[in-house]
Amino acid sequence: MKIEKIASYVIVIAFVIALLVVGKPFLVPLFLAIVIWYVIVSINEWLRRTTFIMERIPNWLSLFISTILIIGVLFLLGNLVAQNIDMMRTNAPSYRVNIQQQLQRVLEYLGLEKQYNLSSMAHEFNLNEYTGQLINSITGLAQKFVLILIYVIFLLFEQNTFPRKIAALKWSDERNLHFRKILKQANSATKTYLAVKTGASILTAVLSFAALYFIGVDFPVFWAFLIFLLNYIPTIGSIVATFFPSVVALVQFDTLGPFFAVLIIITGLQFLIGSFLEPRLLGNSLNISPFVIILSLVLWGLIWGVVGMLLCVPLTVIIIIVLAQFPNTRGIAILLSRNGNMGELE
Repeated sequence: MKIEKIASYVIVIAFVIALLVVGKPFLVPLFLAIVIWYVIVSINEWLRRTTFIMERIPNWLSLFISTILIIGVLFLLGNLVAQNIDMMRTNAPSYRVNIQQQLQRVLEYLGLEKQYNLSSMAHEFNLNEYTGQLINSITGLAQKFVLILIYVIFLLFEQNTFPRKIAALKWSDERNLHFRKILKQANSATKTYLAVKTGASILTAVLSFAALYFIGVDFPVFWAFLIFLLNYIPTIGSIVATFFPSVVALVQFDTLGPFFAVLIIITGLQFLIGSFLEPRLLGNSLNISPFVIILSLVLWGLIWGVVGMLLCVPLTVIIIIVLAQFPNTRGIAILLSRNGNMGELE
C-alpha cells in the first residue's frame, strides 16, 4: 500500500512539473500578472491606512491611483533600460579597446611579452550584437507585458467577486475556516517577504548607485536598477548583480583600481544587507530551509527561467504552507521547513 501511495505521489509531481514546463508560455504571464495585481492591492491598502486623503476617497479610486502608479513606474523603468542598452551599443568600440589593453597588461605582468590581439581569443567582441539581442528580448517582454496588463485589469475587476464565489460554494464552517487560514498564512508570509526584500533591495540599489556614481562607472542608474531586480534571486542574484558593474568598470577604465573598488564595495553591501539586515527583519516569518531555497531556485529556474528564479521563494513558501494543512502531505512540509515547527494541524 505504501509503495502504491509513493508511486501515486511521484506520478502527480511529475505531471505537475510537466504541466508547468509545457504551460510556461501561458503560466508565466499569468503569474506575473498575479504578482503585479497583488502588489497593487497591497500598495492600495497601505496608502489607505497611512494617507489621510486616500482613506476618504472610494476604494475603486484609490485602487485606480495605485494601478496607474505601478504601471507608470514599470513603464519608466522599461524606458530607462532600453535607453541605457542603446548607449552601451554606442560605447562598445571604446570598451573593446580597453579590454585589449587590460588583457595586454595581465600578459605583461605574467611575463608574456607577445603582443595580444583580442581577435585571437574570439572572432570579435561584438557588444553591439549582444546588446541587440538583449533589446530584442526586452521587446518580446514588452509585447508580453500587454497581455500581462490585460490579466491585471481583469483581476482588479474580478477581485470583489472572489468572496461571493467562495460563499457560493457553500462549504462547511470548518472547511471555510481552514481555507481562510491557508490564505491568511500565505498572504502574511508573502507580504512580509515582498516588503522586506523590496526595502532591502532599494537600500542596496541606492547605496550601490552612490558608489558607482562616485567612482564614475557608466550608467549607474541602470546598474542600480539591475542590482535591485537581481536581489530578488537568492544567492545567485547577488553574485550576478556584483559581476556586471564590476566588468563594466574593468573595461571602461585604463587601470584596475575602479574594478577592485566596485567589486569590494558592491560585494560588501550585498553581504551586510543580505546576511545581517534581511534575516533580522524577516525573523521567523519564512519557515523554509536555506538548502530548500537553493533547490527551489534551481528547480524553478529550470522550469520558468529568470521569472522562476525571481518567484522561487514566495512560490515555495506558499507550497509549504498548503502542504502543512493536510495530514498526508504534512510530513513533506516539515522536511522542507527550516525548524520543523509547522504549528498544530486543525
